Amino acid sequence: MILLITTVCRRYLCRQHDVDSIGQPTTTERDERGRPIVRCQLGPLLDPNDPPASGRLHALTIAMRRRVVELTVPHVDLLVTAPSIIPLAPFVIAHLQLPWVNGVALLDDQPVVVLDLRRIATDVALGLRLAHYKEAL
Repeated sequence: MILLITTVCRRYLCRQHDVDSIGQPTTTERDERGRPIVRCQLGPLLDPNDPPASGRLHALTIAMRRRVVELTVPHVDLLVTAPSIIPLAPFVIAHLQLPWVNGVALLDDQPVVVLDLRRIATDVALGLRLAHYKEAL
């Protein structure tokens, strides 16, 4: 199954199995197992021109071994019909600053990037903060 993630300015896709749960962001600092929860808005993390969302947000929760990461977004949909995903060519992958993209799919005749949310969550859990993301907060 494929999830359609909508930020303030962009749309992204991801595989549903990359996400452990979808719901409201938690208000606690630790989960029920005592692991710290790291929260991050996905839009500004991926694109410096995508402003932080306000209002009701959805949390895409990815549980790591020692931390839990909540990537927050304004809207998430489960696609009934999965689009055909085209993997990135090796020469494109070699030029990515961060390996957060699995491929591209056409959705409503528009290219949409397919994200690797587990990889993003791993980097966020390890404390990765891009310069443009710090400025957006």
